[in-house]
Amino acid sequence: TPFYAEMGGQVADHGVIAAESGALFRVTDVQRTKGGKYLHSGRMERGSLRLGEHVTATVDADRRRAIMRAHSATHLLHAALRRVLGDHVHQAGSLVEPDRLRFDFTHFSAMTGEELLSVARIVNMEILEGDGVITREMGLDEARSLGAQALFGEKYGERVRVVTMGGFSSELCGGTHVDNTAKVGPFRIESEFSVASGVRRIEATTGFKSLEIMNRNQALLFEAAAVLKAKPVELREKAEQNMAELREMRH
Repeated sequence: TPFYAEMGGQVADHGVIAAESGALFRVTDVQRTKGGKYLHSGRMERGSLRLGEHVTATVDADRRRAIMRAHSATHLLHAALRRVLGDHVHQAGSLVEPDRLRFDFTHFSAMTGEELLSVARIVNMEILEGDGVITREMGLDEARSLGAQALFGEKYGERVRVVTMGGFSSELCGGTHVDNTAKVGPFRIESEFSVASGVRRIEATTGFKSLEIMNRNQALLFEAAAVLKAKPVELREKAEQNMAELREMRH
């Protein structure tokens, strides 16, 4: 199957399975069973499927690309956090969705605004570098000798897949990724908070989701500036001036 089953924090692919008879099955989830089978769940939209029938399985390409952007950004975020906070930072869990990610990591205190800005800047700088993303299969010992980051507590076989992004990031990973960091698009941190003792969580967006939020925020900025009859760069000064005049009038 070309469909990626949910695993390693990455959500499953969506798409359709079309039969020669005209039957159409829409896939909305894929799970790997304990027996190693790939179970496709969804809705029969047209006709019915028969055993032995030839079918064409097609993944939703736009959704897959959005997931790839978020997954590659997760690796960049992990590397940036280790640079800013220290080598004690390790991944403690993740969720990768279309153009949205959640990343849990080990750290002993809340991150400061300056640290968050530094992490976001490093990730976006690496995106702008446009480094190639290379995936290779190798032995586990070889991967460790090369310094590839592994997920704590995860069980790996003798052969592993290593995803490398320039000289910036190298991790064991079986998920889907962009072929160049530039394709991740704008990376934007939305929040950082505690989820357990010694474990923090960052929520962030990439690609079109980041662009939507940035455009919405810019539209609000322009609207607020129009209400206050000021240029966007003068907004804070104008707002403080209006508040001071209001206080004086109330007094």
